[in-house]
Amino acid sequence: LLFIEGVYAPGVTLFTHKHSGPEAFYLLEGEQCVETPAAVLRAGPGEGMVVPANTPMSLRTTGTSRRRVLVLIIHDGDQRSTTPVRDWAPSGQCLR
Repeated sequence: LLFIEGVYAPGVTLFTHKHSGPEAFYLLEGEQCVETPAAVLRAGPGEGMVVPANTPMSLRTTGTSRRRVLVLIIHDGDQRSTTPVRDWAPSGQCLR
């Protein structure tokens, strides 16, 4: 298990990556947008989302306030928890 409490400024985009297990988010403040090959997911304060294992994603802090988030990644202990993705690129839907 990997547990993260993150604080990000508006407009921050994380590198395109995937996890070897599911990633669950719960937003305490702010907004986020996650683009995957299959969907665009948006969440605000008091909301959560789950991205399935081995799903390429691009994550961005949207809105005008900081994003404070709790994250739980349940990864395969025999693999890296996070891997950069180079064979998929987001279309930019989280920039809009």
